[in-house]
Amino acid sequence: MQTSKVLININNLSELDEYKKVGIANFLFPIKNLSVGYTSYDIDEVPDQSYLLINRVLDTEGINTFKSLIPKLNRFKGIVFEDLGIFNMLKDSDLELIWNQAHFAVNYNSINYYLEHGCESAVISNEITKEEIEEIIDKANKPVVLNIFGKNMIMYSRRSLVSNFNKHAGIGDVNNVDIKDKTDKAYFTLKEDAYGTAVFNKEYFNYINKLDINDNKIKYYLITNLDLEPNKIINIINGEQYGNDGFLYKKTTYKMSEYDDRKKVE
Repeated sequence: MQTSKVLININNLSELDEYKKVGIANFLFPIKNLSVGYTSYDIDEVPDQSYLLINRVLDTEGINTFKSLIPKLNRFKGIVFEDLGIFNMLKDSDLELIWNQAHFAVNYNSINYYLEHGCESAVISNEITKEEIEEIIDKANKPVVLNIFGKNMIMYSRRSLVSNFNKHAGIGDVNNVDIKDKTDKAYFTLKEDAYGTAVFNKEYFNYINKLDINDNKIKYYLITNLDLEPNKIINIINGEQYGNDGFLYKKTTYKMSEYDDRKKVE
């Protein structure tokens, strides 16, 4: 994996110099009021030639907030977006648009539709298997973004799940909590802000050096870092074993009947 193709979110502006020392030069900044789950920034804080992350599902207020920022966008490389309102407003602009609907970017037909209608690239879902990822990379019409390391965002709710529970349980103000699913013995991290609650797998997935792919078919290797120091991320890029295999070797359950059948087999 070429470090020059790494695209990584930034949790603190002081991280930039650490990453630049090892050849990483593509940075992703979640934007205040337009993103959830990550450390976010006022657009005026973001360095030139960065990418912006907008992963909120936008209502009318959100769309209007974004519209007010459009005159400031020409100094950035592009936008990694989820809401199609962003696409409709910018599809005729010179900005690189990277489609990032995690639960929809799961086959090459869907991805190629957006690549053929104004998007520069698309982020492949990390909820599909190794074979499915490799097929998409091979059959995509343009180089794609491979989601290669991070904590999978299971869901995003507009509800204030953490603060509502705190209120019910008589707990003080806490925005981030870890919970356990007793059925699957899985652990999750919940991060809440004014726009709702993002639910992440507590453990990182790591697909570095685990896929048989043509590097020329990759635009960026996406790393989403919630809580690790830059030196740890750099060590992981260089081969340190950390995290799990995610869905590389197991198909996602999408029907409760399949889930029940799999439990019986186990």
